This record gives sequence, structure tokens and C-alpha cells, in this order.
Amino acid sequence: MEYQDNTVYIEDEMLATKGKRFANLIIDFIVQLIIGVLIGVFAAVLYYAFEIDGFLIWISGLNFIQERFLGVMIAIFYYGIFETNSSRSLGKLITGTKVVMYDGSKPDSKVILIRSLCRLIPFEGLSFLGSTGRGWHDSISNTYVVDTKKYDEAVRLKNSFDEIGKEEVL
Repeated sequence: MEYQDNTVYIEDEMLATKGKRFANLIIDFIVQLIIGVLIGVFAAVLYYAFEIDGFLIWISGLNFIQERFLGVMIAIFYYGIFETNSSRSLGKLITGTKVVMYDGSKPDSKVILIRSLCRLIPFEGLSFLGSTGRGWHDSISNTYVVDTKKYDEAVRLKNSFDEIGKEEVL
């Protein structure tokens, strides 16, 4: 079996637009809020259905810092699960984008954790609005958010070029 190099290096034309990046930010923020609400609903169900009040007391007694910490844990969990498994958050799935490494490969869980932790930097969520269109969580983790249609077309084109000159196997 021949080795085939399927590496497709990221070019500027493949990068997701700032509009798609902003949509990702808004959609993912809304999903994280919904997760937070569902945690509260779960605490209420535990109390009203099973008279287990510890979780509800804990949730309702959180101060500002503890609420922010819970939000951070939700964000790390959310991005960690989605982006580690599929290179896409729900926002990226809806907008047709995904996160990749420079060579087009899927980031591993360590890289996704770095991306997620970088999102904690104040005002980082808007850093992609700069001239490069890459957020701090992209540049620090050496990742890129690409438009999947443009990326897939580049992969298809590379593979078609790689097929030129190969012998046909019957």
C-alpha cells in the first residue's frame, strides 16, 4: 500500500470570515447559558422530585466569583467535549466552520484545552476582530478556524492532483 500525504496547509482564503466567527461566539455563548439554566433546573428537579436540597442550596447560594467559576467550568467542558471530538462547537456546526491545525489536521485534546483556557483572557472573545481575523485563542494554540466548504474543496483538489499519474488498479 502506498503512503499518501493528505496534508493541506491552511491558506488565508480558507479562514472563516469575521461574521462567521462572531456568529460562533454568540451561538456558543447562548448554548453555554442554556447549559447553566439546565444545571439550575436539574437542581430544582432534585429538590422537588426527590427532596434532595443540597445541590439547589449550593447553586442558589453562589456569589459572583463562584458563578463566574461555574461559567468557566461550563465553557471548558463545552468546548472540550465538542471540539475534541469533532473540531466543531455547536456554533461552528451551524456556521459551517471548524478548528484545525496549520497542516489541516484535527487538534488533540491538549490543544483544545489550551484554546479553551485562552478564552478566559479578558476581551479575548472579540480578539478575532483584529486585522488578521484570528483570535488570541487561535494564535496562542496555533490553530485556525476555517470555512469547511473551502477547506474540503482544497482537500478534494489536492487529492485529485495526487491521483494524476497513478496506475489504475483493476
